[in-house]
Amino acid sequence: MPFEIVSEATLSAIVKAVCSMVGHPSTTSPTASADPAIHQMITAANQALGDLLGAAEWTVLTREGLIEIVADAPDQKQKAFVLPEDFYRWIDQTQWSKQAQLPAMGPVSPQGWMSYTVRNWTPQLTLYWQVRGKQVFVLNPPYPVPVELVFQYVSKASVIDEQDPTVLKNFFDKDGDTTIHDPYIVILLTRLKYLEYKGFDTTAATRDYANALDMRVNADKGAPVLSLSRQFVFPYISIANAPDTGYGRGAS
Repeated sequence: MPFEIVSEATLSAIVKAVCSMVGHPSTTSPTASADPAIHQMITAANQALGDLLGAAEWTVLTREGLIEIVADAPDQKQKAFVLPEDFYRWIDQTQWSKQAQLPAMGPVSPQGWMSYTVRNWTPQLTLYWQVRGKQVFVLNPPYPVPVELVFQYVSKASVIDEQDPTVLKNFFDKDGDTTIHDPYIVILLTRLKYLEYKGFDTTAATRDYANALDMRVNADKGAPVLSLSRQFVFPYISIANAPDTGYGRGAS
């Protein structure tokens, strides 16, 4: 028997589901509706996206970034580089200096940063970084050959535009915009927000959302790869200690 799995939800579908839950008349076009309650539901849906952003380290929002680190001139003490436009926060311990094949050291504390800059001394083995504002600063960036800073981060972009599926954004503004979040979680949180706006009792809605969120967060991650060693350490051959070149080559 054929079946369909709904993995994404449009704004229209979310509002329709919330209308059904709270007993409010639905509409075919939430954005064109003159009903203030419908627009409150749209606002609630967008607020739900913002709340979910910080609720967990969602795999659907995890993306890879790459920044080419190079100084403007020799002996430049520090340089700022723009983070990805959709950057929300780092995934911890994913920052690497690609050429050195070593972790990029950071974030360096303000105290450590000033110590390095005043003493004009920084270890050169890898990249040393710190975030200020919406930029990542690197101490003593290499020159003239760039070094790639690679990392993973949580993206703010959780909505696919209705008209252009290549456009990602962090809010709903069209009926056919779809979220890459779990639709059930978004619907439950949208209902909760809407009931809060109206001043209604939210006890049951809060319980439903908390239970669903807990289950989704616990399921939204992988388990560590089993180690063949007797201790919880890297096995003898792993991505951490095996060379990344030369495979399949005979002995010389």
